[in-house]
Amino acid sequence: MAIVQLKSEYWNSEIKNNISFPIIFVGGESDMYLHINEINEELEKFMLTEKTDALELHVLPEGQERAKESYWRELGFVVTYHRQKFSYMHHSLSVIYPQIMNPATGAKITLLPWFILPGRPYPIFTYIYSIWHYHITEKKSQKESAAATGKLFGIESFNKGTVSRSIKAMENIIDLAGIDMPVPVVEPNLPSDCELYGYIPKILNGDITIEEIKAQYGDAVKRLPAPINGGHPVQRALSGIPSEYSKVIEERELEKRRAGDKRKRPARPRNKEKKLKPRRVFFVDDALIKKIRKAFIEICRSLVLNAAAAYHIYLI
Repeated sequence: MAIVQLKSEYWNSEIKNNISFPIIFVGGESDMYLHINEINEELEKFMLTEKTDALELHVLPEGQERAKESYWRELGFVVTYHRQKFSYMHHSLSVIYPQIMNPATGAKITLLPWFILPGRPYPIFTYIYSIWHYHITEKKSQKESAAATGKLFGIESFNKGTVSRSIKAMENIIDLAGIDMPVPVVEPNLPSDCELYGYIPKILNGDITIEEIKAQYGDAVKRLPAPINGGHPVQRALSGIPSEYSKVIEERELEKRRAGDKRKRPARPRNKEKKLKPRRVFFVDDALIKKIRKAFIEICRSLVLNAAAAYHIYLI
């Protein structure tokens, strides 16, 4: 996903890409994604308790969705619905989200829950965890980081190839955005979702100015910070996450091998067809895994929303 400078003739020239909304400009000068924090209660419950019988869930509560759709259509906008399937906690679920378009300008805003990455099969916090785990364990093993991630979030198909691709993607985004700092893990100082909905017509019509946003939010209009030297950029960007959240794989002492016979003997012929069994990985108990999972998701919520508001990018 690339940062897109707003150059469309339909946009007010004073709109900058440092407005403090969790909105991401991608896929063209008029294509935007808006992160929704206050999502459908059942979807929120599923993300935190891992329990649902549903096969698909809407991002917005039913009543709110109907009211907003009616309002947007009255303004002359076109509202369509899209769905994306993702895997989480041994469950495959489709999220249904709205897209609002101004037919006069072609400008579009897609409302996505904060944890969804367009076109990706897993929630964003799974990718972030795998990247962070690999670096916090001093790049010990991408395979073990994938195993820890898969166990923590109930995704058997999560593998080291996914970890490798995610690391490269995040490094590219950090370089692109100039993020050379610890991303804060405090609750972002952002307008509520309800307030954001009121700004959608202004954004789509291109009549909101940076001066208006500054006047209302003041210091919440963030700018890129000065670089901080030292360390790997991914480590710096995720340095605020407590290290104990990496303790998903249990550390067990290897059995001591018996002292071998030291007499010199000819080497035994090797059986080339015999394959070594993969080393078994042991995990901590389920109660601790659940505790780590919930805490990490809440941290990632702030990380993702901060990255969207401050830099207008997906974190990876």
